[in-house]
Amino acid sequence: MRASSSQIQQVLDRRMDWIIKHKNRYAEQMRLNPKRAFVSGEKHLFLGEEYVLRVKNGIANRVTKNCEYIDIECADANMAELLMQQWYKSKAKEVFPNIVNPVIRRFRSVYNVAPAKITVKSMKSRWGSCSSRGSVSLNSKLVQAPPRCIEYVIVHELCHLIHFNHSKDFYTLLAEIIPDWKERKKELKRILPYGC
Repeated sequence: MRASSSQIQQVLDRRMDWIIKHKNRYAEQMRLNPKRAFVSGEKHLFLGEEYVLRVKNGIANRVTKNCEYIDIECADANMAELLMQQWYKSKAKEVFPNIVNPVIRRFRSVYNVAPAKITVKSMKSRWGSCSSRGSVSLNSKLVQAPPRCIEYVIVHELCHLIHFNHSKDFYTLLAEIIPDWKERKKELKRILPYGC
């Protein structure tokens, strides 16, 4: 089946608002999440705050946060991205318990359920996941987001311990725990565009 030029134009005209909306959303995503070069002067997020990257030549391979800077010292500048990813994962393991554990304690006290275990790992296309065995995984890149967004992700995954789906009951429970979950999700999508 072939469409005529006028039929194609009609479809485009009907869908123009949708096309423009998604084009603008993509442009905003690219502005907030540009392709990273991991060079001095780039801005990177940590717990929702922007830091300026400073890459320095040095003997040790290390990343440190100093005031408004994230400093990467490395013998080879090509290692900056890998070092930054390792630093994010390390920092996630360090700071997530302070954010996640109080949420889990509240969830356990109200709903009498808790995850079998929590792991932090690098994920390409998810913020978090919950297995059928009750294990929750969190994306180490979440450490770039504000704590309120990390709380949203852990609560979302904890709700799967009760409703292992995205049903109306699941979203009712999520809204009961975090009434502003939609705003938090929207905020998180601006920082890390993938997710549920």
